[in-house]
Amino acid sequence: MGLDQKKAKEVFHPLYFLFSIVMWILVVSWMIVIFSLSSETGDVSAVRSHDLVQTINDGLKLYLNEAFVRKAAHVFEFLVLSILAYIAMFATKHIQSDVSWNDSRFIQMKSDNEVYIAFALWVTALSAVADEYHQIFVDGRSASFFDVFLDLAGAVVLMVIIRLVVSIRVIMKNKKEIIGLRSTDSSMEGF
Repeated sequence: MGLDQKKAKEVFHPLYFLFSIVMWILVVSWMIVIFSLSSETGDVSAVRSHDLVQTINDGLKLYLNEAFVRKAAHVFEFLVLSILAYIAMFATKHIQSDVSWNDSRFIQMKSDNEVYIAFALWVTALSAVADEYHQIFVDGRSASFFDVFLDLAGAVVLMVIIRLVVSIRVIMKNKKEIIGLRSTDSSMEGF
């Protein structure tokens, strides 16, 4: 290690530790909810869908098709799974952070965000495939590649939005860093 390099100091964050435990419990719990809904027979699932559509149509004075509501439920349940996995990964990463003054924390934030997104999409994809595979063995249900696509569609759209928001934030922070460095450099020119 050179003279100008500082050793990274590791800091333990107990609140992130507790938050990550809660988030992982929520991820696993949501996977159990998805699995239990997939375990319903075709008849039970059809009755549940019919009742939900009836409640929505009566309550909001809309006319929604039952097929539309069923497909929207696919998008919703895996969108929720992806955001829970993203947040759980974020919290886990921040349990023990290394504080390094040599690296820009905004560049690190951007690359960390990409890891969180990739992890959330992998969890969602594997769960979607497992969910459809599981439905092969349930009476009155079948597996569908289109349903896997719908499961992933909501997650991908959400992760693209998160990626854009974080990228815009990084760009804005970097501009502030550059402006701050320029003003510091110009004030130090007299020395």
